[in-house]
Amino acid sequence: MEDKKITAKEYLGQVRQLSDRIKMLQEEIRNLKELSVSIGAIQQGEKVISSTSGDKMADTICLIDEKIEEYEGLVKKFTMTRAKVFKDIGKIDNVVYQQILYQKYCALKKWEQIATDMGYGYRWLLRLHGRALEEFRQVTGLK
Repeated sequence: MEDKKITAKEYLGQVRQLSDRIKMLQEEIRNLKELSVSIGAIQQGEKVISSTSGDKMADTICLIDEKIEEYEGLVKKFTMTRAKVFKDIGKIDNVVYQQILYQKYCALKKWEQIATDMGYGYRWLLRLHGRALEEFRQVTGLK
């Protein structure tokens, strides 16, 4: 762990945060692409008197390219972070604890789904999660 100042939950939660950020960027790229299509349609329907409307299209395309680069960087960071979290979860001896932490923090499943998949009651699963987090703290040295 590079930063031992963060808690175990914060460390494990990095995967979800990156996943959420990736989804937001995907939506932003989609919106910008739709905007560029609408800018192009407007330009084709009117006489262009100055070059500023062409600049708007070029600016939009440059912005899309920047967002795509950011997206690709985040996907790489997500992949690396998820692999590191997966490896750290594997340091726990208890396979049930590993499975709970993996399902929640790598597979990004909801508690209800994990409980169903593992055949546990919701409250019991949360109790086991607390124990799994405690063991994770011990093997990683996080708070």
